[in-house]
Amino acid sequence: MENTTNNSKTRSILTIAAFLLVMFGFVILNRAITPPDVSQSERRQLAKLPTLTLQTLANADFMDGFEDFAADSFAFRENLRTLRAFAVLDVFRMSDKSGLYRADGGAGKFEPVNDKSILQAADKIAKVAETLGDVNIYYAVVPDKNIYVAPQTPGYEPARVAALLAERLGAYTAIDLTDTLGGDAYYRTDLHWDQPRIAPVVDKLGAAMNFAPSADFETRTLGEFNGVYTGQLALPLTPDTMTYLENSATVGATTQYFDIASNGFLDGDMYDLEAFKGGDPYDLFLRGAQPLITITNPDAQSNRELYLFRDSFSSSLAPLLAPYYSRITLIDLRYIDSRVLDQYVKFAPDSDVLFLYSSQILNNSAILNVS
Repeated sequence: MENTTNNSKTRSILTIAAFLLVMFGFVILNRAITPPDVSQSERRQLAKLPTLTLQTLANADFMDGFEDFAADSFAFRENLRTLRAFAVLDVFRMSDKSGLYRADGGAGKFEPVNDKSILQAADKIAKVAETLGDVNIYYAVVPDKNIYVAPQTPGYEPARVAALLAERLGAYTAIDLTDTLGGDAYYRTDLHWDQPRIAPVVDKLGAAMNFAPSADFETRTLGEFNGVYTGQLALPLTPDTMTYLENSATVGATTQYFDIASNGFLDGDMYDLEAFKGGDPYDLFLRGAQPLITITNPDAQSNRELYLFRDSFSSSLAPLLAPYYSRITLIDLRYIDSRVLDQYVKFAPDSDVLFLYSSQILNNSAILNVS
């Protein structure tokens, strides 16, 4: 009996010792290994160690910040993320990991409709539209990838979103793009659409906005890339291939970007080939996120102008519209406040205005700077 008790105590001591050894081992590793500033796979800044002061202790900011820092700086973090994703999707056979799922060799993310945010987006669009003067106003929603790739899963509902927007935007012309695309129009490893596959979107816009698409484009191929879902899911996926379309309009047009530092416009490129090698390959198209961009085409089919209120999807769409408008102004209300817009953009009478937003923006409309 005494031997059994001694053995039990010995096992308990060894268990505690092993646990402490593992814990202290991770502490030493976390001190020895300097975490990166940026997670390349997730394309985001990692949390920094918060400043310890009496105030940050009192209001719990330090503990909240330290929790984020500890999670982001943990040794072998990327390996553990992959192990967790494998366990969730392949061992336990769950349908998704934090909203991310695999489908047809690629991945996606569920985007259920946020009614409150959709209505808020509509109110913001209406508020901006009321200030634009005598122009032709249209609005459309970028079809969500999930409705084609994973229609059986809970996600975005185009008809429901259309009804919500129509409640507040009935005075303007809606353009339904849902029937123009399919799952193959999107990158498998990313949320964005693939430029050479969105000609039907241009056709549908042309039919509604009174321009006749007729331009021919040549396809250019840059190489393979991994979209944002590869890093977020933390599992290997077959890379996508980056291609873009070029013709005399995309080559001959003048492209300018608003530079915050100089408070003016600087010359740029329709396609930034160097950006393809950077953190987000999709920045190839018009340098990615910019508050204001202008595309001027002196050889356009008309003298009409287009003002495109947009998110990232329009970066690859706008070059395909260049043959039909003498000037296209892209406006991203995530990066410029609508209250100062008239200081930089003058809306020409009888021009076209298109509000084109994806489900990600409509579901998070607080990021649109309209007040």
